[in-house]
Amino acid sequence: MARIGFAGLGIMGSRMASNLLAKGHSVMVWNRSARACDPLRSKGAAVGSSPAQLAGAADVVMSCLADPAAVREVWLGEKGFVSALRPGMRCVDFSTISPGLARELSQMCRARGAEFLEAPVTGSKLGAQEGTLLLMTSGRRSVHDELEPLLACIGKRSIYLGEAGAATTMKLIGNSIISAMLESLAEGFTLGRKAGLTPEQILEVVQASGFASPYWAFKGGAMIRRDFETHFSIDLLHKDQVLALAEAAALRVPMPALAATHQVCSSARAQGFGGEDIAAVIKAVEALAGMTDAAVHR
Repeated sequence: MARIGFAGLGIMGSRMASNLLAKGHSVMVWNRSARACDPLRSKGAAVGSSPAQLAGAADVVMSCLADPAAVREVWLGEKGFVSALRPGMRCVDFSTISPGLARELSQMCRARGAEFLEAPVTGSKLGAQEGTLLLMTSGRRSVHDELEPLLACIGKRSIYLGEAGAATTMKLIGNSIISAMLESLAEGFTLGRKAGLTPEQILEVVQASGFASPYWAFKGGAMIRRDFETHFSIDLLHKDQVLALAEAAALRVPMPALAATHQVCSSARAQGFGGEDIAAVIKAVEALAGMTDAAVHR
């Protein structure tokens, strides 16, 4: 059983830490908003006063944070993880950040004699709750292999992709694909409604075709039900699109489809939907088509 320090108890991180506790590991948690620690405390977690305190009491430190700025503060800030790392420690970040920041964290951890594994995930809050996430990892292969038993508490599979930066690049590619899928489905449903087809009919045909996908059912069903409870927010997808477009620009790779879907997410945020689930992007598409809520519900 490992001694784990876990920082970041949002939608995903709180469920990851809970699964580590359920598997019998000793877990100390920290969150910028201390109230978020209370449910984990009631399950047996210790609560630390800073990321540095977590690192001082742990063999493995982990984080799941909203954006690169939060990751930089938790890892590299005055009371961050890195300030208290000891030789031999293992460090894991589940956040979606930039490849450049992942490489920087890896270098900073190695300078302290520790090893860093980036491990962004996919699978939304249900996967985090059930421990069935897919993890993409990069860093030293030996560290991936060593930490696989811990990663198995969080996800059903971990795929190793190479040195630091590779896993984050893959996560950004995955979210670029998700962006296109969401946009296509939202546009299809909106066109269909105006042409007299129901979303249920469209989804039935799509799922009976050669381009069927579990993702269509998951997010298409949410669009049909108008269920926009947050699994993965538009704000976070928008952030990942910005990161992907920046990496593409640095590597001189045009991504016109992602640029277009990024603008639709920007429109959704401007309309006040940023905190809602990514399925709510359909509301921005409907608004662009001049559809009112009354028209949608007819």
